[in-house]
Amino acid sequence: MTKNGKNTAYGSNRRRRPSLGWRLFARRKDLLLAVNAMGWLLLAWLAIDLLPFKLYRNMMRHVARKPEMGLAPAAEFTKRVAWAVRAAARRVPWRAVCFHQGIAAQQMLCRAGVPAELHYGVAKTANGVAKMANRGFEAHVWVTSYGKMVVGGETRDRFTVLGIFAGGDAPVPGATLNARETLPPH
Repeated sequence: MTKNGKNTAYGSNRRRRPSLGWRLFARRKDLLLAVNAMGWLLLAWLAIDLLPFKLYRNMMRHVARKPEMGLAPAAEFTKRVAWAVRAAARRVPWRAVCFHQGIAAQQMLCRAGVPAELHYGVAKTANGVAKMANRGFEAHVWVTSYGKMVVGGETRDRFTVLGIFAGGDAPVPGATLNARETLPPH
């Protein structure tokens, strides 16, 4: 079994990755959160693929709750939501891209009383102007809470922000949707 003090079972002494069942058991407190994330991913997928943007935007608005938890519990909950959304997105039978994940994360956070901003952006060129992809703009969505990245932030530096939606309620004052339309302050 051992050769020169090393375990040679299975050909190496590397640690084996725990099975999916064990990893989920280790995060059992977050399983309900992951199921919730799957529900929000499904709603986001249906809304984006089936509804016109104006109707979808109005549907996602809700009365934002006042923050119910302190900053430290909110930060911990935000990490759990980020894990749940990413874990659920890998396991749903459809392709859950950044748009779906961003909507799911923002809705979950806001409904728990944690402020979250959803950022819509398009790819930019070296001079900062939006870049066209083969079939239109290359777009991306990411979510922040208390200035910290929640989901989708890995590539955000490549994108110019077109709109920021705070708390699932209304766009952030001063953010622009396109070159001609500026959102009024509220």
